[in-house]
Amino acid sequence: MNRPTLKGSSARHAEATIETVIPLEEQVWKAAQKRDVEGFIRLVPADAVMIFQSGIVSQPDYVATMRERTISHYQLRNMRGFMPAPNIVILIYEATRAGNFRGKSFPLGSVIESTTWVRRKGRWVAVLNQETPVAVEE
Repeated sequence: MNRPTLKGSSARHAEATIETVIPLEEQVWKAAQKRDVEGFIRLVPADAVMIFQSGIVSQPDYVATMRERTISHYQLRNMRGFMPAPNIVILIYEATRAGNFRGKSFPLGSVIESTTWVRRKGRWVAVLNQETPVAVEE
């Protein structure tokens, strides 16, 4: 992917901002695993959308079904980001997760995750997350 290369203080600012947002992404995963509704809502606002292999889920729908979802294990790898605008960070990384929703196991394998974070009223919130299965070569 070709992107304009930032130079000097702009590049340092972008890197520092991305390094600030990465731990927030990790906090979202921890909140989801612990079924911490308050922690999740603090990071993922009501207008957020998540696109899973199982379909599109709004934040209110996700929160309403949190108790029916068990994330027994997850691993996040190769997280990186870029800033297409001063108040937007897009993170991209690979994740594996194990668990179930309403008794049905999550699909096996890794997914590529993309999360769009927006700075609102002085804080970062995740407004869009999408997972894409990684093709398994046979």
